[in-house]
Amino acid sequence: MTVYAIYVIIAALYVYALLDCIRTPAVRIRMLPKVGWLLIVVLVPVLGAIGWQNLGKRSAPAESRSSTA
Repeated sequence: MTVYAIYVIIAALYVYALLDCIRTPAVRIRMLPKVGWLLIVVLVPVLGAIGWQNLGKRSAPAESRSSTA
């Protein structure tokens, strides 16, 4: 049962990273063009998804973030 949970988590991470990469505007992408990040995420799913989340996109600009105060 634990093995299936790990597979579900990995699949969710992969799908999230792929969709996030597709939907992110080009001005927020770092280090590689969008096509390069898409290829990395598709060809190396786990490491590509982690790389995308940590290295691939910039934070949202301050004016587009919602304030909770």
